[in-house]
Amino acid sequence: MSAIVGLDGRSQKIIAGFLVFTLLLAFVMALPSLVEAQESTPYANISVDTAHEMIKHGDSSNLVILDVRNQSEYNLDHLYGAILIPVYQLEARISELEKSRNDPIIVYCKSGFRSQMACEILVEHNFTKVYNMAGGILAWIEAGYPIDTSYHQVTVDVVDNRILLQIEPLLLYHSGCACFAQNTKVTVSGPNVTVLERTENHTVTLITYEINGTLFEYTSAKTLLWSDTESTHESNKTIKLESHQITAEGKSIQFYSLRDVVQDEEYNMTVYTILDPLDPETYNSSFTFMNYAPAGETNVTSLEFVKFNCSATLSQQYDVLGKVAKEMKKVYKKSEDDNVTALAGSYRGMSKEAAYLSKLVKKRLTQYDHPVLHSSAVLIDCGPLGPPCLDGGGGGGGCDWVCYFSWSALCYLGCAALCILWVPFCAFLAYCGDYGCAVAVQIACGC
Repeated sequence: MSAIVGLDGRSQKIIAGFLVFTLLLAFVMALPSLVEAQESTPYANISVDTAHEMIKHGDSSNLVILDVRNQSEYNLDHLYGAILIPVYQLEARISELEKSRNDPIIVYCKSGFRSQMACEILVEHNFTKVYNMAGGILAWIEAGYPIDTSYHQVTVDVVDNRILLQIEPLLLYHSGCACFAQNTKVTVSGPNVTVLERTENHTVTLITYEINGTLFEYTSAKTLLWSDTESTHESNKTIKLESHQITAEGKSIQFYSLRDVVQDEEYNMTVYTILDPLDPETYNSSFTFMNYAPAGETNVTSLEFVKFNCSATLSQQYDVLGKVAKEMKKVYKKSEDDNVTALAGSYRGMSKEAAYLSKLVKKRLTQYDHPVLHSSAVLIDCGPLGPPCLDGGGGGGGCDWVCYFSWSALCYLGCAALCILWVPFCAFLAYCGDYGCAVAVQIACGC
């Protein structure tokens, strides 16, 4: 103002008027952008920390947590108390939220993109307190906040001779089938199974099938190496160790399988392990499928993928799986959902059976208790399946559920390796994205 004071009155008025005009002009020019900024963010973006604080310490009586993912994603895991309306259904189902028009609504999806779209739809329908949880459920999990889930990834490590288990939601690892998905139409006929040789402990079958007019065939040889049966008035237990050899176009793959089937009045349980030998003293890899099916109806399916980051003998693997099941029993017992809490009993049964197999292999199958370099397993409770077929696929008893689940898992986990080893099998794997694995399972198991 000192510079203006030195001027005459008329000059001072001109300069002062110019300054006021400049300020007004700057404000008018900035006003549209300010209005646009307000209109472009009609809802609030909040962090998972803020969302957690609102859920834990806010007024939960009228707070709505809205999951806008798909049903399959919601089934995998979700925030406690969340209601599901997929974003593509939100417009049509907006009336379901009518009572919460003026209540706070936290919206989330997997990573934050779909929830933004959902927030815009809510605002367009005059919802007044809409909050988008940035980063979605992935950010929520990574922040260590709890979710409602019965699907987990368990990683096994050994540090200073101590077994360390890391249990995390499977969503962090879920990426779908990694096979070579194609949209090419495929016509499959078969399989046709012909028994070439059958004795008490050895069976050879020829399997033929046709893909788009091209005929493929392979032979499967199965040899019983060891078996044991235990029966009481309450349950029956059958354990078999078998050697398998599959041959196609002059190439063969060989593996062992250890199958433990328990039929009890209150449950059925199957433990099925496939072992890929590297040499006479070492297994290159193994995969174990463990299913507990309680009697009666169940409303929740649970699944744990177990990955070993360390080498272990076969008996040690079963011992570790018993510990995994015991830990999962503790996890499910703490759940706020009664249906999930009921899973604790299933995992208690899995823990006992795994411990039993560990002792059995160590004492009675010593010659097969070799180190395994790469191991993985699946523990699952998917409800009652009925007694599995003990004679394997193609035996006239319908699909062998043990075979079905085991080969399904193997298809998705090992499709690339099989394709390299066995060229005709690539014809199946190429259609994994559609139904290639299902076809492969049908051929392997005779479903």
